[in-house]
Formats: sequence, C-alpha cells, structure tokens
Amino acid sequence: MMNRNAWIVLTALTFALPALAQTYPAKPIRIVVPFAPGTATDNLVRALTESMSATLKQPVIIDNRVGAVGKIAAEHVAKSAPDGYTVLAGATTVISANPALFKELSYNPRTDFDAVVGFGTIPEVVVVHPAIPAKTMAEFIAYAKQNQGKLFYGSGTAGNIIPMRILSDRLGLGMTNVAYKSPPQALTDVVAGRMSAMAVDVSAVLGQIRGGSVRALAVTSAKEAAVLPGVPPLADTIPGFELVVFFGLYVPKGTDPAVVQALHLATRGAAERDDLKRNLTNQGFDVRVTDPAEFAAFSAREIERWAQMVKEAKIDPE
Repeated sequence: MMNRNAWIVLTALTFALPALAQTYPAKPIRIVVPFAPGTATDNLVRALTESMSATLKQPVIIDNRVGAVGKIAAEHVAKSAPDGYTVLAGATTVISANPALFKELSYNPRTDFDAVVGFGTIPEVVVVHPAIPAKTMAEFIAYAKQNQGKLFYGSGTAGNIIPMRILSDRLGLGMTNVAYKSPPQALTDVVAGRMSAMAVDVSAVLGQIRGGSVRALAVTSAKEAAVLPGVPPLADTIPGFELVVFFGLYVPKGTDPAVVQALHLATRGAAERDDLKRNLTNQGFDVRVTDPAEFAAFSAREIERWAQMVKEAKIDPE
C-alpha cells in the first residue's frame, strides 16, 4: 500500500515524464554502488530498484564497484556522461569522509556531482565476537585495557573506523585497525573470531546479532535504535558522540535538471511506499527523503562535519 505522499509524487511523475519521453529514460539505468552486496548502501538501493524500474519503465541495474574506500565507484561516475544513465549510490564515506582521509582524490565531491535524492541515515553498531568476555561496553573497555595491544578491529569504510578509533584513543585501549576492501569481509572475520570487534552498519549485521554469532555492545546514534532494543548509545561511554551514515543518489555534474527531477520523483515514490519504508525501517534505516537542493546542502555540511571528526580521531590523511 502507498501512503498519500507516495501517490502525490507518482502523480507528479506522470506529468513530469512526458516531456522527457523521447530522451529519458530510453535505456537501462545503472546505479553504481561503492561497496559489496550485504552492505547498508547495497541493501538500501536493492530495496528500491524494482519500484524504480516499474515507474521509469526501464531496468535499474546495480553495479557494485568495490575497493579503495569507495573511490573507484565515485571516480567512475564523476567521469561518466551526464545523461542520467550512470548514477552513484553515495554514502558518507564516499562523499563526506574521503576528502578528509586522503590528501588527493581523483574526484571532487563538492564539484563533480549533482544531488538527486537523500534517503536518510542508519547508525553503526559496535559488535564483538562472543568469545570476548564482555556483555557491556564497560566490560569490553576493562577487557581491552587488560589486553593492551592484543585486540584488532576490522573496517571497510570510514564509518567503521571512526567510532573504534575514537573509542580506542580516548580511553587508551590500544586497539589496532585492520582495513578490509569492504565491510562484509571484516564482519566475516569478526564472526570467525579472527577479529575482536568492529563498528558496522546496523542493517549489515542484524542477522548475525540475532543469531548470536556476534554480540552488540553500543550503537553510534544519539539514542537507542528501535531494531536493537537494550543496546545503549556509544554516547553513554563517550559523551556527545554521534555518528550516523547517510545515503543518497548523485549524478555527474551538468546532468539535465529534468532528468534529475525524473530520477528524484521515481526514487522518492519508491522510498515512500509504505511496504518499502517499513522494510527499510525494520533493517534499521531512518528513512527521510529529501529533494535535490536540500540534499546538496546537507552533503556540503557533512563534508565539513566529517573533517572535524577525522581530525578528532587523529587520523592523518593518506
């Protein structure tokens, strides 16, 4: 069932598309995802593509271009033709964190993309292997201090690194980061006991938490996450700490505004369908759809905010 807002945007799309009927979309649309299947970015986009395809009357294809902390995918889209057929599934790491993490980027998040739509956010959750004798964050901190230099945490994105780095440095835990190509690889090693812990997008680890293969200690949102009742915010341990990962779609700079609007309306209609919104909420997403101008302004603010977080985490740009 669709809610009233979803009907409104689909009605608007009905009137918006005729002007583009001869030019867009005339062939399949490819959404480039910077991370592997099973990540929050991938989970979110896959939940929306069927509805988007039905609205746009063209296949919407997922293209996972994994590696280099999202830089490979972002560069590919930035250098693609601005025709609306190559779309970036942008997330915090690619848009906001990488400018602070790298001295040089082969793309510029500020100037290479036009924002299409913002989807909302999701928190990370700090998880540990069940062999770690800690059921609370306080117990984990005590255990880490007793085992200085022996604990390793995995990461595949900037969002994975920041909470653990700040936790380790601020509380003197002496943990070491091990970087992976993508978060699912790091999570596999946490489940196997080869890594002690990691911070990971909630949607990517709910199954493992509920199945008992990892233990959740804290979420990085300011408040408890509805899908993880009883798991406290990391702010209880690090006052004022909050980190949520944002998601949205971007196209190469210079894309026809009418094409941007068509994509926006199709994705908004999908995200605001009651069944899809409920599905995403059950995965831990806080679904808040925003228009291109609002999302562009938000993206710019996040670049500045993440510059401060990277500085606080004492991470030197590579």
